[in-house]
Amino acid sequence: MRLLSLAVFTLFFVVGGLVILTGYSKNNIVIAQSERKKPKNFKCLKCHKGSKSLENLAKEKEITSAEKLRFLIRKGPKSGLHVTVPDEDLEKAIQYLDLK
Repeated sequence: MRLLSLAVFTLFFVVGGLVILTGYSKNNIVIAQSERKKPKNFKCLKCHKGSKSLENLAKEKEITSAEKLRFLIRKGPKSGLHVTVPDEDLEKAIQYLDLK
């Protein structure tokens, strides 16, 4: 009986440890993949630097979704400046800012 209790106790901690470690490593893989997929060379980054960087503008304008960014670029107050921005660059900006 004592041996059985020890075996169950050990099995419980081994399985629990594996579940925790597996979840931890999956989270790290997801984070690493999202950092790798971030585009680094597209038209928006040529103009948006320093205090007017994409990250700062997204925080300032409270842009939390891809739909809101698309609306502001195409129909917002600065849409005239963004007429020549191709849709693929807009999608890269959405990816860059990690918007859903």
